[in-house]
Amino acid sequence: MFKNTGTSRKRKSTKYSKGEGSASRKKIRQEVGSGFSSLQTKPGLQDKALDFLHASIAKRTWQKYNSGWKAFEEFEDHVETTFAWPLTKDTLRGFTAYCLAIRKIQSASVRAYISSLAMLHKLKGFTNVDLQDDIVNMMLRGADNLILAAGIQPHNNRRAMTLPLLRHFGHRLNTSGWHPTTKQCFWTAGLIAFFGTVRMGELLSPTEKHADPTTTLTWEDVHFREEDRSFLIHLKIPKTAPKQGEFVDIFKFKKFGCCPVAALENLRRKQQEMGKGNPQDPVFIFPGGRFMTTSSFNAGLKSLMNDICDFKVKQTIKQLAPFTHNPVHY
Repeated sequence: MFKNTGTSRKRKSTKYSKGEGSASRKKIRQEVGSGFSSLQTKPGLQDKALDFLHASIAKRTWQKYNSGWKAFEEFEDHVETTFAWPLTKDTLRGFTAYCLAIRKIQSASVRAYISSLAMLHKLKGFTNVDLQDDIVNMMLRGADNLILAAGIQPHNNRRAMTLPLLRHFGHRLNTSGWHPTTKQCFWTAGLIAFFGTVRMGELLSPTEKHADPTTTLTWEDVHFREEDRSFLIHLKIPKTAPKQGEFVDIFKFKKFGCCPVAALENLRRKQQEMGKGNPQDPVFIFPGGRFMTTSSFNAGLKSLMNDICDFKVKQTIKQLAPFTHNPVHY
């Protein structure tokens, strides 16, 4: 049914870096680098052009694209074929069958993967390619029908953060043996995300050792308003990615000890005691200088709340080390 439209070969899958954004930057350079041939004699300017292109989309979106690109390369490995671009609808049908039958991926994820392939076509210079296919849509709908017929309930162990759960998180933090500044980092990040309906990836650093000044929340992005003792936070590249970023109001909340304004003021004071808190410094820094990331926040949250929220995620010693009763202070 699925025609072989490429060349037969065997190769190792591309190894993607764990650093957030690094894989997409490499992919952009690989696919679009030749599109800046006028800058070949000025590699520094070419790098800047690629940086501008990468910054046009939120880093979490790039990360999702990377997953789709990697899945397609694994599909090519599975069928031992390198497919020609632009991809044919027959190839998309084969990729869909592979994702559903071999990778056991849900239909919603397959649709996201196909969307990532549409972006890859743009990066390769194919701007008028239509990846919509009735057969693919029917396959995805059929996969959903088979799941329903089998009585399989989709597994989702995510739990929405509520105010009672947030208060319990604060209690667990308070009774932990963590460093006071570590506690304050977690508490403040949780409060801002909750009351500002902000994604963690819009606040935190991409890696523990590197803070991207174009995306990470710094103290320069936090503006205190004396008239009503509130904060205005500038998210430089939110997921929706408007040109000027987004601005989020953080107001006082006087109940239950869950005031995000008080938490942010307390964190700034603790950071200044550490010699941090300068305008260019990230807001969320652990003692010792390492930056809070989405992964480290999740690891800390799970170590405190696993018995309540039933987080079924394997934790590594490295992830949990900074949050134990004898913490390795960052």
